[in-house]
Amino acid sequence: MAHCFSCGASTRTLEQLLELIGRMDLMVTPTTDIVTPLENRLLIPLEHIEIDDELIGAELPDFYKRTFLHPYLQERGFIFDDYEYFPVGTTGKLNLRYADYVIFPVIDKGVTVGHAARHTWPKTDIDRYNRKVKCSGGYKILRYRNSTDNDFSKLLYNYDAIREGATDTVILTEGIIDAIALTRKLELYDNPYISVVATFGKKISDVQIFKLQSKGIGTVVIGYDGDAVETIKRTSERLKPYFDVFIADIANAGKDWDEMSEKEIYETFAYRLMTPIEYKLKKVQERCRENS
Repeated sequence: MAHCFSCGASTRTLEQLLELIGRMDLMVTPTTDIVTPLENRLLIPLEHIEIDDELIGAELPDFYKRTFLHPYLQERGFIFDDYEYFPVGTTGKLNLRYADYVIFPVIDKGVTVGHAARHTWPKTDIDRYNRKVKCSGGYKILRYRNSTDNDFSKLLYNYDAIREGATDTVILTEGIIDAIALTRKLELYDNPYISVVATFGKKISDVQIFKLQSKGIGTVVIGYDGDAVETIKRTSERLKPYFDVFIADIANAGKDWDEMSEKEIYETFAYRLMTPIEYKLKKVQERCRENS
């Protein structure tokens, strides 16, 4: 029997408890033979999984020039060290396709393999403009304009910051701005043991897992947005067979890392760093409180 004194939820059987926390894979059924030893061949994958991590070099947009000062980035908290460690540039009006974007090169083993461009207008202004052109005709503004040379499921932003043989821990974020913000606020620029990388979204691919493994990473901290509860659960399950996994549970689900203060970030990693099972149980408790 299990009972939560916080929310009052109770379970009376092992099956009920495992179902509640989403771990029915731990259930031993009456038909399971737990006496006969497993044959070694059952522990070996039947098929060898090929990981296609091959990348090609990519050109940055025409007229791209690196910048060390930009109003949009200043508003996002960029300081000199950010410009120094994370190359970013613009094309200006010379390339109308990228005229109002900041462009972040994606570098892998010293080679530019793509770029991620972010429009500098606020999201509300972009949405307002797109509603107008939908009625009057015209081209919509894309918030993000990324390269197509390589599939982004094969890329990790800031991958070269991971030092093989030294870096043990990586913090995963969804986007570039969050990765840079965490590096700045945790002062990880020259830290050889911990790096922050972005997965370009809430999912992680086999190739990205392989790339982390190939650098000798032992611990992964998932730092995705606080409102992505189910995605975080799935991602943690994907990572568990390969790494020691922790989840940085952001107290205010509506905030991104770049919107949080240094104090809020340190408190997250000091008091709200959880194992996947702790994270699941906490979210069950929160759901019970909301429904009570």
